[in-house]
Amino acid sequence: MIKNRDSYRSIKGVFPGQLNLIIKPLGLCIFTGLFLLTAIGGMSGCATQKSQQKILQEQNEYRKMMEFQKQKTSMEMEKEISKKIPEMTKEGYEALGDDYLKQGNLGMAFIQYSKAIQLDSSQTSVRNKMGRLLLRRGMTDEAMKEFDKVLEIDPGNALAYEGRGIVYFTKHESGKSEENFKQAIHLNSKLWQSYTFLGIIYDHQGQFESAIHAYQEAITLNQNSSTLLNNLGMSYYLKGEYEKSIETLNRALTIEPTNSKFYNNMGLALCKLERYEEALKAFKKGGDEASAYNNIGYIYMKEQKFKEAICAFEKAIETKPSYFAKAHENKEIAKASMNIPSSDKMDSLTTE
Repeated sequence: MIKNRDSYRSIKGVFPGQLNLIIKPLGLCIFTGLFLLTAIGGMSGCATQKSQQKILQEQNEYRKMMEFQKQKTSMEMEKEISKKIPEMTKEGYEALGDDYLKQGNLGMAFIQYSKAIQLDSSQTSVRNKMGRLLLRRGMTDEAMKEFDKVLEIDPGNALAYEGRGIVYFTKHESGKSEENFKQAIHLNSKLWQSYTFLGIIYDHQGQFESAIHAYQEAITLNQNSSTLLNNLGMSYYLKGEYEKSIETLNRALTIEPTNSKFYNNMGLALCKLERYEEALKAFKKGGDEASAYNNIGYIYMKEQKFKEAICAFEKAIETKPSYFAKAHENKEIAKASMNIPSSDKMDSLTTE
């Protein structure tokens, strides 16, 4: 049951693993996403949903694995390390950990970073990397300990504050998260990822002007990011500045011309300006023809343009028979809504 008649405008679902909210009222597949890019690494893109119990089980298994690897490294691993770096130094272990991290071998990266810290526990760069690695595994408490240790050694370490901000963000503690990101930027104004997180926090809070400013700062530092442009475009959308939203989303599409999420967001903004033919084309590029007609039909319903909605749902049925049950039900609601108060019917709409 859809209770909020403007629910399809909400873009607040973010982090980690899935940085955009996919809302499907009446089958409307609209991607109005705010993405976190690779701030934590491996957190963007569509991830398979797992139960909380399975996630915790995986984390516990990973903790055991790291302890085991930390205590006992096989002879083959040692031979491989010795071949790459004959004289093992803290710098060598860190460099080797970086190599393993690039290869996606988090377990071996953890081992090398741990050995580097054993040689010199005051290495803040390694501890920051260790914290980010732990964040990638969802081990936020362990990550926070690393960032806190960095700040004990170096109270002015901007990356540690950024790491703490990410930890609090994952825990949904927006106040503490915002405070740490601001401190990180105060210490180093080049941390574009901190600006990105602040933009998402401000969007959640409905502070769209502040979100826009944060994204603009991030884009200044990372000009070729289509995802940042998408975020900025959706902040303009939420603020009601639809022309700017379209302009910004077009910029995102020049960088990533096949991104379906951007096209669906474009369709939303075009509908707000009643440029429905253009919106339909955008929705088609964001999905298929049947879903595009179903999307536009839903928006017509929201705007109480019931005749247009009925035509759109009929077109969806004609284009793709598998849409029949869903689109037929939508069409019947649209017909009924022409004769009774729309609010009563809109509250009865069902999702996929």
